[in-house]
Amino acid sequence: MAISSHSFGITKLTDKDAEKFNRQVIYGRPKREAIANAHEGDKLAREFENHGQVTVHLRGK
Repeated sequence: MAISSHSFGITKLTDKDAEKFNRQVIYGRPKREAIANAHEGDKLAREFENHGQVTVHLRGK
């Protein structure tokens, strides 16, 4: 995959890679971990909206 990144946040894909990425975004299925992380992010966003702060506890693997 040909990806060109710049320090100002610009990322460019070649034509075929861009098409593949676009298909993945539209038709790809998320993994269970991604869905769980999205739900956790929603929970944190609601907590921040209601209380103005969030507490994140880090855990080792």
